[in-house]
Amino acid sequence: MKKQKERLSLRKEAFKKMEQMHPHEVLVYVSMIGSAVIFLFTIIAFTISKPLQTDFLKFEFPKSFIISTFILLLSSYSITKVLPAYAADNVEQLKKWLGITFLLGLVFACFQVTGWKELQSHNILFTGERSGAYLYVISGLHVIHMAGMMIFLLYLLLEAHSISKDVVKHLMYSTNPYQKVKFKLLSNCWHFVDAVWVVIFFYFLFSF
Repeated sequence: MKKQKERLSLRKEAFKKMEQMHPHEVLVYVSMIGSAVIFLFTIIAFTISKPLQTDFLKFEFPKSFIISTFILLLSSYSITKVLPAYAADNVEQLKKWLGITFLLGLVFACFQVTGWKELQSHNILFTGERSGAYLYVISGLHVIHMAGMMIFLLYLLLEAHSISKDVVKHLMYSTNPYQKVKFKLLSNCWHFVDAVWVVIFFYFLFSF
């Protein structure tokens, strides 16, 4: 009986939290779960498709992927500065950290492309063996997710830049509860995308 009561109370608490969340938060978190499932299945498919007892992937792991991982970890740090800057009503700091995070995202994407070129130099092609194609599919899916986050980030950066020139807009901006929700979603989604890449990175690393 006690266990059942505990389960019921936990369910009630979970439902209360969901009710308190903005609909956009619920939608985004459900989308994150869906994305995680997609990445999981593509990684499983990659594992199954790897040929046994072959020299496939028997070459040096692309250095560009290593560099891009460190860059992404730096962006994870910079994104943590965004929400506190908004909470402190410091628009200049907000723009600064949004800009830094955006630039780090761009650099990450560039190194991902360089990593694909390194794979091609070792004759691992998108149109080649299935396992090789999955390397591009998995990392490409991640870049697409990253691109989506960067578009959202750029929108927030331009919005912050526009309100910094208008006192009335600035006041409405800093007191708007939904604005905080947007920055919270940006931060959580960015960390999610970063965590997904770290998992992919180490899986790829031990596959070579």
